[in-house]
Amino acid sequence: MRFTQAEYIQHELRVAAGRKQPAAASSGDEREVGRGGLHEKIMRHCDAQWPKWKYIHARTDQRSTVGIGVHDFTIYLPGRVLNIECKTKEGKPTPEQLAWALQLEMLGHKVHVVRSMDEFLALTSATT
Repeated sequence: MRFTQAEYIQHELRVAAGRKQPAAASSGDEREVGRGGLHEKIMRHCDAQWPKWKYIHARTDQRSTVGIGVHDFTIYLPGRVLNIECKTKEGKPTPEQLAWALQLEMLGHKVHVVRSMDEFLALTSATT
């Protein structure tokens, strides 16, 4: 039996709807957002570069104004673009995020999941 991509994504969404959402991150995990969180650290790092790395950051304080499942950051480095999804140590991408990443992958792009500033810095140093 073969599924089309659309059928596969719909199947994954139905399966995920029956799963419980993961518990909130423990205090030992690096927070994704908020003061001192991973998002803030990434933005400060991009702003500190010369020339400044430009980025598009999906808002975290209200319902998304971009497509559902879109990654947290699109970052423009010299000669390269990175798509970044931030997660806590235990956080998992949602089915919508997985579907978005799959579609980008089919277009030749990758969404990188980072869980710490060290992972982000390793990724940026490997691609610059």
